[in-house]
Amino acid sequence: MAGPCGFIGRAVRIYPMNAGSAPPVSLARCRSYDRDEVRAAVAACLAPLGGIGACVRPGSRVLVKPNLLSSRPPEDGVTTHPEVVRAVVEQVQAAGATVIVGDSPGGRNTRSSYDALLRNTGMQEVIDATGCAAAYFDDAYDEVPVPAGATFRRFRIARAVTEADTVICVSKLKTHQLTLLTGAVKVLYGYIPGIAKAEYHLHTRTDADTFADLLLDLGSPFPPALSVMDAVVGMEGHGPSQGTLRQVGMVLASPSPHALDMAAARIMGFAPEEVPTIRRAIARGIGPAGPEAISFPGEPLEAVRPPFVRPGPIPLRHVPAPLVHLAGRLLASRPVIRASACSQCGKCAESCPPLAITFVKGRVPRIRHHRCIRCFCCQELCPEGAVEVTYPWIRRVLST
Repeated sequence: MAGPCGFIGRAVRIYPMNAGSAPPVSLARCRSYDRDEVRAAVAACLAPLGGIGACVRPGSRVLVKPNLLSSRPPEDGVTTHPEVVRAVVEQVQAAGATVIVGDSPGGRNTRSSYDALLRNTGMQEVIDATGCAAAYFDDAYDEVPVPAGATFRRFRIARAVTEADTVICVSKLKTHQLTLLTGAVKVLYGYIPGIAKAEYHLHTRTDADTFADLLLDLGSPFPPALSVMDAVVGMEGHGPSQGTLRQVGMVLASPSPHALDMAAARIMGFAPEEVPTIRRAIARGIGPAGPEAISFPGEPLEAVRPPFVRPGPIPLRHVPAPLVHLAGRLLASRPVIRASACSQCGKCAESCPPLAITFVKGRVPRIRHHRCIRCFCCQELCPEGAVEVTYPWIRRVLST
């Protein structure tokens, strides 16, 4: 079966990802998370792409994968809103497929902590109301070969992903400290079970391009058949978890996660080449060659005015590598724990890839900055927002 989303099949490249192709990105206006309004927006967004039937066949097993970064309520804007996930699940069920909903947040996840995350993010209510199943990513995985990978030739991928006939990712429009934008490609990092993410972060360290290559490699064996983006309310500034909410009023969808991220960059006011995942995709001939290669069959796409506030001043990805090496202490950002906001849960220490954070129960964790690789997992996953990313005076001066 073929259509705008291409051939449907397990472990098959769903959409032609050659540079120069013209994948569609569909946009629908959505002013709030009112259930009926979201349902109508998702349906309107999918219609120009051939509807959900172009990507889902009856009787298939479909994994709907939202962005469940941490155990935060929907109103915090950190995770994909449950009403957008509900609307997608209902569309897939109406097409006659079986739906599984799941993701793997970073750090060490247990069944009980994952169940709490589903409840706190509103996903459990969606699962109960629609009758779909919940997938726990951290109990089983497969070693998946990626022969042409630029970073790894094998990836540890959750079995919930490898056993699905079709994957639909439902991302959230947010800024990100390392990748500038977190969206349709970045959400694929959730394919990796939580605790294993630390190993991959240790490999990429602070190199945003290497991390982008890792994400592109990761999406190669199991590309999503459809990528939907919750941009009703986005996040700017210190994303993906400690930023400021920004009303956008959109839902977007595309069979190409790369095209969807290009559209998201335009909405946020970022040049595509500034976003590492887009820059590396273009360099590697994956997805559209540029924004001009994307078609917009739905409503016209316009940038939000004014542009989104960026994560911080002068990201190091724009500073020449030799200069960063020579002046690391002057230019390097660093995470700092605000003792007044810290609940002493130890989540930051548990999720730190290089084990740079020491934690003793009953005390505020301590960051050993000489070991920090600036992946900012501690900031992303802190449930209290107690970890801040600080910038040396020279970067603040140069950014003014």
